[in-house]
Amino acid sequence: MDLNQLKTFVTVAETASLTRAANLLFLSQPAVSAHIKSLESEFKARLFNRTPEGGIPLLN
Repeated sequence: MDLNQLKTFVTVAETASLTRAANLLFLSQPAVSAHIKSLESEFKARLFNRTPEGGIPLLN
């Protein structure tokens, strides 16, 4: 885990969108997805629910 991944996580949580987070962080959407997947792999837990509409509410 690194600071960039944590920053990405916070931005995704705040915006509830991988695309909006990518735009705000000046990253590509696949890069944001990779950061989240890396964190999920490290913690062995899913961090967000991904919806068909592209939303990503936090897990309860």
